[in-house]
Amino acid sequence: MVVGFEKAVSATKSVVTSAKKAPTTLSSDRVINFARGDPTMYESYWRQMGEKCTIVISGHNLMSYFSNAGHFCWFLMPELDRAIRRLHCVVGNAVVDDDRYVVVGNGSTQLFQAVLYALSSSYDPDTEPLSVVAAAPFYSSYPEETEFLRSGLYKWAGDAYSFDKDGAYIEVVTSPNNPDGAIREAVVNRDGGKLIHDLAYYWPQYTPITGKADNDIMLFTFSKATGHAGSRIG
Repeated sequence: MVVGFEKAVSATKSVVTSAKKAPTTLSSDRVINFARGDPTMYESYWRQMGEKCTIVISGHNLMSYFSNAGHFCWFLMPELDRAIRRLHCVVGNAVVDDDRYVVVGNGSTQLFQAVLYALSSSYDPDTEPLSVVAAAPFYSSYPEETEFLRSGLYKWAGDAYSFDKDGAYIEVVTSPNNPDGAIREAVVNRDGGKLIHDLAYYWPQYTPITGKADNDIMLFTFSKATGHAGSRIG
């Protein structure tokens, strides 16, 4: 992932152009930071779309706390629920049958923390916190997001390849993986384990779609699907 995408791209172009003349290196003022990503490369596309993708919210809309009181996710507007399901059906990257729940949050980070709580809340709080692992190399924010709330129910336990504790655990399976793009499956595969499938990059602009993901818990995010990171919708 690249911070300052436009700057990084222009730096790459300068290398390609000058390479035709003579080998060269990036100038000292070019900095490429792979620690975080900012999907501003989508901005020009959405500008070209103009009013085709403009949404108007009237003053009388969204007055109630309950967008859909009878739904599992009661604050999810029915129109957004249908649009999300339709998008996954068109792309073919996830099973979204009527017996599946669509839950939105303030970005997939909030949903990740909510899932950790949901999967660990049934355990005795007087026992050792539930271990959370992911196969290295893993997304650099997983440890921070796991420890941020300082919960006594779960804790970050590092690399799934070296995890050797008995009992219950949570494994985060990221596929395609961040940062290396590898297609991943669960590593630990022991009794008592619960899986979170982070599929943020399972979209055709990043990887071939080989089938519909069919997992109990699947995380997606608008920041990778459409580039709307600032909208904070996961």
